[in-house]
Amino acid sequence: MVSWGALVTTGTAGQTVPSTDRRWWIFVAIQCGNFVVYMDAFIVTLALPAMARDFGVGIHVIKWAVVSYLGALTVTLLVAGRLADLFGRGRVTIVGIALHTLAALLCAAAPTLSVLLALRVLQGLGGALVLANVMAEITAVFPPQERRLAMAINASVLALAQVTGLLVGGLFIGWLGWRAVFLVAVAVGALGVALDVSLLPRDRPASAGRGMDWMGAVLSILVVGAPFLLVERMARDVLDPAGLAALFAAAALVALFILVERRSTHPLLEPSLFRSRAFSCGAAAAACYFMASVTCYFLVPLYAQVVLGRTPFAAGVLLLPLSLALVASSQLTSSLARGLSTRLVSTAGLVCVAVSMVLMSTYGAGASYLYIAGPLVLLGVGAGMFQSPNNAAVLAGVPPEHLGVANGAFATARNFGQAIGASLAAEILAGGLGPKGAVDVLSGGPSSAIGGLYLQAYVRAQAHAFEVAAGLGVVGVLLSALRGAEVRRAEVAPAVDRAR
Repeated sequence: MVSWGALVTTGTAGQTVPSTDRRWWIFVAIQCGNFVVYMDAFIVTLALPAMARDFGVGIHVIKWAVVSYLGALTVTLLVAGRLADLFGRGRVTIVGIALHTLAALLCAAAPTLSVLLALRVLQGLGGALVLANVMAEITAVFPPQERRLAMAINASVLALAQVTGLLVGGLFIGWLGWRAVFLVAVAVGALGVALDVSLLPRDRPASAGRGMDWMGAVLSILVVGAPFLLVERMARDVLDPAGLAALFAAAALVALFILVERRSTHPLLEPSLFRSRAFSCGAAAAACYFMASVTCYFLVPLYAQVVLGRTPFAAGVLLLPLSLALVASSQLTSSLARGLSTRLVSTAGLVCVAVSMVLMSTYGAGASYLYIAGPLVLLGVGAGMFQSPNNAAVLAGVPPEHLGVANGAFATARNFGQAIGASLAAEILAGGLGPKGAVDVLSGGPSSAIGGLYLQAYVRAQAHAFEVAAGLGVVGVLLSALRGAEVRRAEVAPAVDRAR
């Protein structure tokens, strides 16, 4: 039975502390939004070949159905985190899930690719308002002894979102066409709106009186968005003059952003957060993890359909071992690695991720199901070992008044990794196929595999993309190993008490 009225009032700004039952129901509400925002990227990845055939475009163009969503989500996460600090996490989350759901409904009826991409950007904006609050809410309402369990369940929810996106998305694409996948997001999003309105606390935040750093907001969008241009320009030619000019411009923007934030009365990104190696190294390692892992999520569904000739549903089933291994690894890590340091467990997980990418680079036209499944299981094990301990450690020592912006910065790092990883993988693949090949390999009907020179070029380009992903995984290993000492429970408890 849920104790709806079991709330204990604290002495800090009239805030309330949820009872045990209540905080787990709050967890359910925020996970519903987390689920649909995360699922939406995976479910659309399966639909890319069908979309490309309908709109008559190639890999280098249709990738934007995924990248525009992840990119818009990523560049606005810092702003979303600050809005949560100003107006309250509950209010911002409700607006976000409602916007995401409405945009998904409109995506299902998009008449042209341009309209679809614009609506995907709108979805990404809604997704940012949701994701900017997920782990901040977990950190705020759960005491330290329950937080690692909550983070492990959070990782399992994301894995469930993958499974749902892969299986339900594959079925809908085969039966009703690619537009139907957006109706799945509408159904789950509507449930999320109802739960969020009913359950999420909407207390006045402690930092509600602080202003908005508008200059920092504009610069943050430019700074986070600049790498997407760099990937476009430099993925195929590192010495491209326009790309090098963009690189110097991006460096100047970063320097200006740091200067503005240091001088701002109410900075969008609290500079003191990066004095903690646990935060800075953990966030950077997460970015590397997602850049590597999303290469698999982007390329394997395409590989299964284009090279192996599988249906969208069969392509989704192919990735199931990864999701199941991630769920099992997350739960086992939470229970068995309780006495081990985050640095050890997370770094070991990233080693598994890097090795799995090397193994995936050997995928070819004749690969069997078991041959494909082995590296996917290893990736799932590594992901489960890395994500939940790293997530808990990164936000453990953040003061409650900075939880929104800290979670926004951390979520930015993670989603930046996803967006850049997908864009980079698509550019490497398209570059290896050439302009004509990038279109032709997606022009065949469902279950039709490519052959001849296109097949050789595809396999070589795919191998190169996985090799780059493995290198990014190794960088993540080094960053994770450099994180500082763990934040002790005694140090965390006062901050949690203040947050509650």
